[in-house]
Amino acid sequence: MSFYFFILIRMSHEIWTRVRRPFRIPCCVTNCTWEVYDVNQAGCRRCGSHHFCKGNAVDNDCPLILCDDRTRVCSVTGYILPEVRHSTDEYCDTVSYVERPVCTYDLDTEVQSAVATLLLGPRAMRCRQQENARQYTRLAQHMHKQMRAFKLTNPGKWPSVCCILAQALAQEKYWRFIETASEDLVKQCSRNITLCLLELKSSGGKVSSGTRLQDLVCGMLYMLKHGLTFQNRVLLSAIPEVDRCLPHENKIEAYFGISSKVICMTENEVKLIFRESYQT
Repeated sequence: MSFYFFILIRMSHEIWTRVRRPFRIPCCVTNCTWEVYDVNQAGCRRCGSHHFCKGNAVDNDCPLILCDDRTRVCSVTGYILPEVRHSTDEYCDTVSYVERPVCTYDLDTEVQSAVATLLLGPRAMRCRQQENARQYTRLAQHMHKQMRAFKLTNPGKWPSVCCILAQALAQEKYWRFIETASEDLVKQCSRNITLCLLELKSSGGKVSSGTRLQDLVCGMLYMLKHGLTFQNRVLLSAIPEVDRCLPHENKIEAYFGISSKVICMTENEVKLIFRESYQT
């Protein structure tokens, strides 16, 4: 959960508190009288307690009800917990996984260092802070314009923060807030890239340390969003989560000193080498 989203949640509850107070008792132990004022938020009419439904099953502490279609619903707000379901019959055994060579320690170490630099290093932190700050500034400007427009068209009425935020977000089609990558994500990306590099090396590709390896890792890091398969062979396993932790391609040179052309050139080179290797 981003800091800005957390502030919006607190703002909405503070607005509800100011409307409904004073409350009769300081704290309810079990018998709270909930009033739903947002999709996943509710407040107690007796003590003013705040109930917020988190969007994942790990952190969620709501009293859940299991419905007939196996969905889990919060009994306080009626919020349906998002779940990803996999059908047992949607997969078929047509993909042949290639036996990968064993990772060498030196290559794995260099790859993990390069991935950590691009996702968790000081430059990555500065990129994330500056790019998110620009997004927050633009969003604040749009919200300010919407608030002024509401004040002119609806004098004397209180605006809805959720409606103002939705109208501000609708002013632009593309919003990109960069998230912080976890250590597990860095290790997973490093392992997948290392395995692909070893396969690339065995197919005749040139893999060397230094700038060459850094360019390959940067290009493959962006390729992880969709992965790479060729003739039912999984050459680079997809990790869609990495897309939320990477800046836009045209920002790479400004923050990391790596040309944005490296991403396209790496993808073309890797596909060409594998295509020539498996077609012969």
